Amino acid sequence: MKQYDDPELQRLAGELASDDPEIRRVAVLDLVDSGEPEAAELLILALKDPDPSVRQEAAKVVDEFDAAEIADALLAALGDDDEVVRNAAAHALSDLKDPAAATPLLAALSASSAPFVTAGILRALKALRDPRSQGPALECLGHADPQVRREAVAVLGWLRQLQNLPALMERAHGDADPEVRRAAAGALVYAEAGQVGPMLIQILRDEHWQVRIEAAVSIGKLNYRDGVPALVKATEDEFWQVREKAVDSLGKLAAVPAIPAIGACSHDPMPNLRKAAIGALGTIAHADGRPYVEAAMDDADPDVRKLARWAMSKLDAAA
Repeated sequence: MKQYDDPELQRLAGELASDDPEIRRVAVLDLVDSGEPEAAELLILALKDPDPSVRQEAAKVVDEFDAAEIADALLAALGDDDEVVRNAAAHALSDLKDPAAATPLLAALSASSAPFVTAGILRALKALRDPRSQGPALECLGHADPQVRREAVAVLGWLRQLQNLPALMERAHGDADPEVRRAAAGALVYAEAGQVGPMLIQILRDEHWQVRIEAAVSIGKLNYRDGVPALVKATEDEFWQVREKAVDSLGKLAAVPAIPAIGACSHDPMPNLRKAAIGALGTIAHADGRPYVEAAMDDADPDVRKLARWAMSKLDAAA
């Protein structure tokens, strides 16, 4: 066993060599408080411990240490036999956000054949926004595993490169997996409204309600006014969550012609949708919305009534 100058670190090294996995697990927690740079060496050893509970603990606290020293160990942990360890390692990798980690991550990505490992590496690369990740991410859009495709979409969305728009639009409209379509619809918001707005209107008719939600949100974020008629139609969606996001976006767009549709939502049985409607009417602050806001002053839900008072103040200020 290596000898350490720091007495506390030497004690922890001894405990990590104990036959008792519980002692080793607690020693991992104590490593975080040691403050010694060499503690990272011991943590890397703990990521290879024979007991999964020790490896789990090490993976959970690894983001407290220098990324350059532990990136390789985390990449190895993505292939761990224990699912908790794999998930913790993937989460820790995504939290590194150290540019120095990009090179080993990209090398591991090119060598990876396991979908979970590939997805974990892409998730870590996303926050780094390294231009070198663009090519591999584009390639991963065609991966058989939907989790890999979702993470590849996220990488490309964070890179915010216009040349990637066609590939993202293709995934948003045509991917077989609804979560990939949803992620891609959300990733399109870095573009100009005119470039992707018509596609988002199409996506607002997607068969899966969560994809329709993302399309409604993206139209509002892009301030795409040509999307108002489609959003008005979406206020009649069978899922209240879609109706809520459509109303939110109509408010952001200050869509006066949509006030009757928004007002209808202010009478919906779902309180969250009523709040969204009154909030949108307050944001628009047009006299046509006043009757709906006045009615909401007596709503059964206290949050709706509170929001109605705010909306009324906006209407009064705009009068």
